Amino acid sequence: MSKTTAQLRRLWHEFECGEDAMVLIPFGPDKIRVAPPTTEAFEALAAVLHHHGYEIRTQDTDSYNCRTITGGAGKSLHSYGIAVDVNWQTNPFKDHQGTRQVRFSQEDTQALRARDVRFGRADTDMTAAMIDDVRKIRTRAGIPVFEWGGSWGGHKDCMHFELDVSPEELAAGLDRESIAGLAAYLATLEGHAPEPSTLTVMPTVSPLSTSTERFEVIARDGLRLRTGPSTGHDIKRVLPAGTQLFVMNRSEGWALVDLLGDGLADGFVSAAFLRAQDGVSPVAIAAAPAIVPVETGRADITGNVTAELVARMFPSTPKANIVTHLPDVLAGLHAGGLGDRDMVLMALATIRAETEGFRPISEGRSGFNTRTHPFDLYDPGTRVGSNLGNTEPGDGARFKGRGFVQLTGRDNYRRIGGQIGTDLIGNPELANDSRVAGRILAQFLRNCQPRLRAALAANDLVKARRCVNGGTHGMSRFRDAWERGEAAIPG
Repeated sequence: MSKTTAQLRRLWHEFECGEDAMVLIPFGPDKIRVAPPTTEAFEALAAVLHHHGYEIRTQDTDSYNCRTITGGAGKSLHSYGIAVDVNWQTNPFKDHQGTRQVRFSQEDTQALRARDVRFGRADTDMTAAMIDDVRKIRTRAGIPVFEWGGSWGGHKDCMHFELDVSPEELAAGLDRESIAGLAAYLATLEGHAPEPSTLTVMPTVSPLSTSTERFEVIARDGLRLRTGPSTGHDIKRVLPAGTQLFVMNRSEGWALVDLLGDGLADGFVSAAFLRAQDGVSPVAIAAAPAIVPVETGRADITGNVTAELVARMFPSTPKANIVTHLPDVLAGLHAGGLGDRDMVLMALATIRAETEGFRPISEGRSGFNTRTHPFDLYDPGTRVGSNLGNTEPGDGARFKGRGFVQLTGRDNYRRIGGQIGTDLIGNPELANDSRVAGRILAQFLRNCQPRLRAALAANDLVKARRCVNGGTHGMSRFRDAWERGEAAIPG
């Protein structure tokens, strides 16, 4: 028998409006925030939807939200991180007269079923077969896991899926045989990781030589770091003007460079855009990062951005989080010369897309990163782990996603840590320190600044989002925050 809303509130009370307790997990093409004990369950739900070819839209799908029930009393189950609404535009809430069964469309495609919903011929663009498979998801003790809002008699809430189990019942684990398409879904998630790039290596150089030839990037629009010594090789990233680096070797106008002074090669740059900086140790650079002036013609507005203004961009976020962490975000932008309006809006919209709670968080466990022990799919020897530069046992968990922008992998912790002068390899948890997380966010933006500014100048928010994230995860939240920010924050 299904549990009542009141029972579920009592069972999950420790997570009520627990913004700090929620974890971020993959859910189809997007990520959702849920209570930690529920990650396997929501992964199972996503697997079933994927198995039936059902497209999850990021712009009208969401999970955690500390709010009361619409038109009712008491907290919504979304407030406990145990519910998700999927594609609400084509699965609208309906308060119909009397009691009746849900009306499914008989059309073959999701688009045609959505048309039936628009014309009032159906309640949902989901199929009966898919919902049957959702209902089959069970714990190892045989307890059904999900309740679907489309099955309710007095009204229909077909977008809505909620857990119908206690934390203790979920702790027994799920019966994987009850989850249609689980293996295929997990394989698809793992397959999203890009192939690692190959680096053409020049003759080996003694690490000692890296401390004697320190250079600075002098290319006004940034210098391209490539995987090999020619313009035909892939661009790994763009090094902003002023970046300090070490030259390990030179050949025909190209320099093999080390960005951190640790004797490890990072790629190749055109030597013509480097200026020698003799006599200063890498430690001195890291220990006292200079404040970079904002670009000529752009005004630094960080001193005028208040929590009240930013709260308008984050309608579902506790204002206390904004008050606590906004100063560190703005300080990072100011120090990095990114205090102009475009970069401030970019940083804030990125936080809304990545960690809407406006606080640095750790990546949660899911089928994307965990198979037999936490984050083992990020460990050395795995495809994802290799791409992240993880080389030591335990690196997967050690360098899991953290911060405002989910910094992930040994390579990124090493590179970004070196750029901001913080030992993230020795102490990766620092990535969740608010001040450090603010500087990491700013460094992410600075590293792709030329492409980012070009995208924003063209009003291409999708391309701007890809500059930081590499994809369009959270795009609807990003766009909404950007548009709200344009209206709220003066230039």
